[in-house]
Amino acid sequence: MPKSSTGVKVKAVLVSVAVVIVLILYSYFIPDTIRTRITDAQLTQVGGYFMIATESRPFVNHDAKYRFKFDSGNIQNDAIRMKGKEVMIRKYGWRIPIFSMYENVVSLKQVE
Repeated sequence: MPKSSTGVKVKAVLVSVAVVIVLILYSYFIPDTIRTRITDAQLTQVGGYFMIATESRPFVNHDAKYRFKFDSGNIQNDAIRMKGKEVMIRKYGWRIPIFSMYENVVSLKQVE
């Protein structure tokens, strides 16, 4: 019995769609690190989130239960203390201005 080329094409399309979905989720959820200088950070929340302004772009700092991140207050305090200094920011997410989406800070480390 000859194999249907339509079945192979459908499988290839489904595998391709699955790979694209995995890559999109990977790019959102896996944190990466950038080096920048903190220009402003305040202890008041804006829309339920702490904001951290840097030379490169703004970030949010909020607790993320699904990532077991419960220390946004401590991170914000560190950001206030490091204002004007160069830092390594570990963050995840996307910055999409049209949806008011910001990358979430996971940790801060001052560059010596």
